[in-house]
Amino acid sequence: MSVSGVLRYECRKTRCPSEPDHTIEAMSYQYPETPENVPVGWTAYRHPEGALYFVHTESKTFAEVNICDEEIYSDIEHFRTFLLSELKTEIENRDLSEFLKTDEVQLVLEPKLDDLGLMCCYYFVNPRTRTLFWLDEWDGYDIFKDCRGELSLPHKGLGIQVHYWSHWDLYPNFCEVTQELKDEVVNMILHATCDHLTSNRSSCPLNSEDLKKHLSVIEKIHPGEKEKCQHSAIIIGRIMYIFYNNYFLNYHGEECARLNFDQSIHGWIYHPSRFMMIVALFSFMAPMKNVRLLHRTFVDDVATKETWNMFVTNLNSQLQETRVLAAVFLIANAAFLPKQLGVRISPQQFLGYMSLIANTASIFLGLVFMGHSHTETRNTPPEAAKFLNKLWHEEHGLETLAIVYSLPHVFLMWGMFFFSAAVAVQWCYPNDLALRIVAGTFMFAITLLVAWCIHTAQVKGQCDYWQLHPDPS
Repeated sequence: MSVSGVLRYECRKTRCPSEPDHTIEAMSYQYPETPENVPVGWTAYRHPEGALYFVHTESKTFAEVNICDEEIYSDIEHFRTFLLSELKTEIENRDLSEFLKTDEVQLVLEPKLDDLGLMCCYYFVNPRTRTLFWLDEWDGYDIFKDCRGELSLPHKGLGIQVHYWSHWDLYPNFCEVTQELKDEVVNMILHATCDHLTSNRSSCPLNSEDLKKHLSVIEKIHPGEKEKCQHSAIIIGRIMYIFYNNYFLNYHGEECARLNFDQSIHGWIYHPSRFMMIVALFSFMAPMKNVRLLHRTFVDDVATKETWNMFVTNLNSQLQETRVLAAVFLIANAAFLPKQLGVRISPQQFLGYMSLIANTASIFLGLVFMGHSHTETRNTPPEAAKFLNKLWHEEHGLETLAIVYSLPHVFLMWGMFFFSAAVAVQWCYPNDLALRIVAGTFMFAITLLVAWCIHTAQVKGQCDYWQLHPDPS
């Protein structure tokens, strides 16, 4: 197994809410932090997050299961002894004593039950090389599943290091925080901050504000303080995990390394479907803008915290503005609605009803989408990636989602169109020919000016609605 195979967060024990014993024994002046009936050689530890785990200090072995249970303890001891013995044999047979020191190697055990009975998942940790390793050949799908295509050994090494730093987060007991390691983390954060300040397309997974906060935390760490070592190791491990996971996903050190967040490693290019082309023409090209934003956010099945939060923020801002404008037009439409029942509806009133329905739909969808973005779990990058993967089309990408997200804006635009048409009919009907000519000329001139402004803005922004590659801006 890898570090992700440790079931600390998945298999939490429950406790019956029965009436507890409130008795306090006389002269009870101190209390243990962890269970005291731990087998000899083992020590119970309380993780700063609260989880209970057990450590065999001499062999640097970790276990999540409750070894205070005799049967579980017997199984754990058997697996521990067997695996460490096999490790020593492999080191001797392969002449690796210079590179692998048994007094430095750590072992993590995770017994599991399956249809065949009890089995023990494990991994070894070598702090010298910042890697995990196993005694036998193993399918590392859990480690490399987020990257597709051929994986070189250096790239696999990055994936292994991702899980090594995750191990620091789970089991910080023997993780040494040195000044050199602290300086390494500080330099990584400083470089990422500079990359954000000098580039609009940085591939760093954190924004400038988050990097600043991380740096302030790191600067408070004082290497060598044993009493704070575990907390410092967890902090270092979590930050290094973020960076190394980003290195792995962006193929750092490879010829195809992703240098900008919207660059596709696999050369994928969006091809709009005929349905998209037709819908876009009747939707004022709004879906094409959204599809480009989505494809810049979700590249090669990867959605980082920075890009996803930016997309959600922009979407919520757009929905908020759309709701306000739609509400204004709802009020304005009241002037064109008949004040009495049974009165024959005029053309301008009919158009007013069309505008009212479109604006109501815009407000309704805007509220629904904003509610989802605030309450759904997919507003985190991992859940967002799962959500976007379900809607992904191999050739057309996320164009379906782009159409859906553009509907509030599209309904608002159609509401404005019908409202403008109602105003035009009200103005021209049933006046004389001269007034109609003046009104028609004025509206034609306004239409030309609006079209000219839209075209100018498109050229200035170098915006091609049917552009297949990501927008370089």
